[in-house]
Amino acid sequence: MTRISRYLLTELLVPLGVWVAFMFLLLFVMQFLRGTDVLLGSSVTLTDLGRLVAYLTPHFLMMALPIAFLLAILLGLGRLGEDRELTALQALGIGPSRLLAAPMGVAAALSVLMLLITSTAQPWGLTGVKELVSEVIRKNVVGDVKSGTFYEDLSDLTLYAEQVSSDGRWTNVLLHDDREASSPLLVLAHHGQVGTSSGGEVLRFSLEDGEVHRSGRATENYSVIHFDQAEISVGVGASMGKRGRFTSAKEELTPAELLEAASEAEAKGGDARGFRMALHSRLGGALAPIAFALLGTPLAIGRRQAGRAWGYLLTLGGYVLYYLLSRAFEQLGQQGKLPAPLAGQLANLIFMAVGAVALYRVSRSGTVR
Repeated sequence: MTRISRYLLTELLVPLGVWVAFMFLLLFVMQFLRGTDVLLGSSVTLTDLGRLVAYLTPHFLMMALPIAFLLAILLGLGRLGEDRELTALQALGIGPSRLLAAPMGVAAALSVLMLLITSTAQPWGLTGVKELVSEVIRKNVVGDVKSGTFYEDLSDLTLYAEQVSSDGRWTNVLLHDDREASSPLLVLAHHGQVGTSSGGEVLRFSLEDGEVHRSGRATENYSVIHFDQAEISVGVGASMGKRGRFTSAKEELTPAELLEAASEAEAKGGDARGFRMALHSRLGGALAPIAFALLGTPLAIGRRQAGRAWGYLLTLGGYVLYYLLSRAFEQLGQQGKLPAPLAGQLANLIFMAVGAVALYRVSRSGTVR
C-alpha cells in the first residue's frame, strides 16, 4: 500500500468511526424514547438495558454504517479539497480514478461486514429484542400491579388485584378486556398470575376459580361463564399498542430461513414474493456502501467550494433519495412488477451509474478542485 493510499484511508476511517458512533447513539436514543414505558418500568435492571444494547447493536450498525460512510467520504475528501491537497495530488499526476481506490476498498470491506451482520447477528439480535421486551413487560406487570390499584398500561386491558403477594400471585382479580369493542369481557377470579409463552411473544394471564361476563354493545345479549382454570393471552405487539414495535417479523429471519419460508409459501399456494423481496432488499442494503463510494467520491473531489454544511446537506439528501428509491422498488418487487433480485439492487445500480458519469466528467475536466 502506498503512502498516499494510507493517508486517504486515514482521512476516511477516522471520520467513519466518529460518525458510526454518533449515528449509533442517535438511533439508540430514538428507539429508547419509543419504548420508555417499557424500558423505564419499575422492574427494569441495568442488565436488561445492557442486553437491549447488545441485541440492537447489529441492527443499528446496519442502519448507521452506510450513512456514516457517505458522510466520511464527503467530509473527509472535502477537507482535502478545502486545504488544496487534492490540487497538489493532481499536480503529482494522481487523478480521480486513483483517489477512488481507497473509498472503494473501505466500501468493499463494509459490504462484507454488513453481509455477515445481516445473515447472522441481526436476526439473532432482533429475536432477542422481542423476547427481552416480552420478559420486561411481564416483569413490569408483576412489579407494577399493586394491591387495590387499577393497572392500565396494557392497551385495551385493565387489571385490578385486591392483594398482590411477594411472589407475584394475585388475589381477587378483575380484568376488563376491551380488545373486541363490540363485545367486551369482564373477568373475575379469586387467584391469578402472569407468565409468557416459550417464544416470549405472548403474555399469559392464568386465572383460577372465577367467571367471565360478556355483553354485546349492539344487542341486549349478556352471558356469564364460570371456570376453574382460565387463560387469557395477549400478544406483545398488542400490549405495546401505545409504544410502537421494536422489530419486524421478516427481519428476524436469516437468509436461509427467508428462502425456506418462501418455499413453504409456494408449496402451500401462497405468495412468496414478500419473503424473497425481504431477502434481496437486505442484500441491497448491505451493498449500499459500494454505491455510495462510487457516487460520493466524484461529488466530494469535484465540487468548487468545500464546506461542512454542504457535506451534511448532500449526505442527508443522498441518503433520503436512496431510501425512497429502495422503498419504491421494494414495493414494485412485492407487487410482482419487478423481479425481486433487480428490485433489491436497482437503487444501488442507479447510484453507481450516476457516480460513474460524475467520475467521468471530473476526469475529463482535468481538474480536481
